Amino acid sequence: MKAALLTAPQTFQIESIPPPQPKEGEVIVRVKRAGVCGSDIHFYEAGRIGETVLTDPFLMGHEFSGVIEDACGVSGAPQEGARVAVDPAVHCGVCPFCLAGRPNICPDVKFTGFPPYSGAFAEYISIPVQNVYPMPDEISDDCGPLLETLAVAVHTLELMGDVQGKNCAVLGAGPVGMLTMLTLRHYGANVRFLTEPVKDRREKAMQLGCEFAFDPAQTDEIEDHSKRTTNYGPDIIFETAGEPESYQAALEWVRPGGTVCIIGIYPQGAMPLDFTAARRKEAVIQLVRRSLPHNYPEAIRLAAEGAIDLPPLATHNFPLERIGDAFSTAHHKTDGVIKALVSP
Repeated sequence: MKAALLTAPQTFQIESIPPPQPKEGEVIVRVKRAGVCGSDIHFYEAGRIGETVLTDPFLMGHEFSGVIEDACGVSGAPQEGARVAVDPAVHCGVCPFCLAGRPNICPDVKFTGFPPYSGAFAEYISIPVQNVYPMPDEISDDCGPLLETLAVAVHTLELMGDVQGKNCAVLGAGPVGMLTMLTLRHYGANVRFLTEPVKDRREKAMQLGCEFAFDPAQTDEIEDHSKRTTNYGPDIIFETAGEPESYQAALEWVRPGGTVCIIGIYPQGAMPLDFTAARRKEAVIQLVRRSLPHNYPEAIRLAAEGAIDLPPLATHNFPLERIGDAFSTAHHKTDGVIKALVSP
């Protein structure tokens, strides 16, 4: 089968590799679309995320959907030809965290598309049957990979509890930030403002219903707007950019007793942060680790019913042979890109 291997930073090679050999309980999915995620871009840009360093050619891709190519005789598997969304996290199922209903923090998780587990920038992939979810016709192929990110937003709000009427802010307007903003609005939160350095993304956020979108450098305007619309500051600030400046801003802008919810991933590991303001306000800091299995059906329901509008976020689609262009567009945030997709 054809596969796109990252062979060096910012270098892909299209190769012919053996098709996957499914293990017991796995099915074969023919990949229709695979999304370019921020974590993929970290590997693309520098060949590493924190302490995880790529030393050999690697097959990335964890946001994907497709059709069942071979059910492999697995009991309860969708029939061949069925359209499916896929959860990339394969949990062990036996550790204390899995047994307690928190498999997203399973220390033995096998995460598709993260070393050493191959991903979906290829024609086919094998995956445990419990990781595939039927995808209704109301969700297009282009929107399928966004369900992984929407499930993260659903899990995030699950951690926050009832957000009805809460004053919120979202820092970052990539796919995670956009879907967090849309999900907050769906569940009745007041998204008072969003910050994003890329003008196209700020404009898109406003088109999708955000009250105000600022360049994060506009600190005076942001603080003035926050005082007028939230009094003491947002009840909850969702950090989705994964940048030290964004983390710091969230700690400083949240109201006393408020919550900073950190979703964004900083790829370099350690960073300096001043917690003085947050400590004085006795702010709560909530970290987010992906999603739970039951969040996937909820994400699918929200998308299928049109409660969360995914099509405006699936902005670019490239054939596998142009995966380098897909990554370059996503990395440099050009041409109004929100989510760049690859079609094997």
